[in-house]
Amino acid sequence: MTPMKRRIAAVGAPVLLALSLTACGGGSDAPTDASKEDFCGLINSEPGSDVDPEASPEDQAKDVTDQFKQLAEDLEETGTPEDIPDDAREGFEIIVEEFQDLDADDVQKALEGDSDDIAKVSDDDKEKVDKFDEWSVDYCA
Repeated sequence: MTPMKRRIAAVGAPVLLALSLTACGGGSDAPTDASKEDFCGLINSEPGSDVDPEASPEDQAKDVTDQFKQLAEDLEETGTPEDIPDDAREGFEIIVEEFQDLDADDVQKALEGDSDDIAKVSDDDKEKVDKFDEWSVDYCA
């Protein structure tokens, strides 16, 4: 794996977190009866891990953005399993909403290590996203 590709793969999770923590939350019409296989398949996917390392930073950011938007669409279509705790479900909704509204400029900043201005989140929303993260890691382990 080239250094740039390794960097993009390593940045995938922080980009996910940094960009998902800017939401203020909202409801979702995503189903609440997803199978474990479908849900975990999406949760364990790695958007941003197959970006062309030879592409320009702008093209890389656009590609990562498109991949996260596709993930949001897939997550909203699949939904969550019925036994997800309420606060984790709210964290799921926050993440889906943010990925849908993702901007390539913000992704480029995050890929360049300048995500301090991106990750502004209320403590309440951060707790919900953290609960979703913890729950989904345990659930999909």
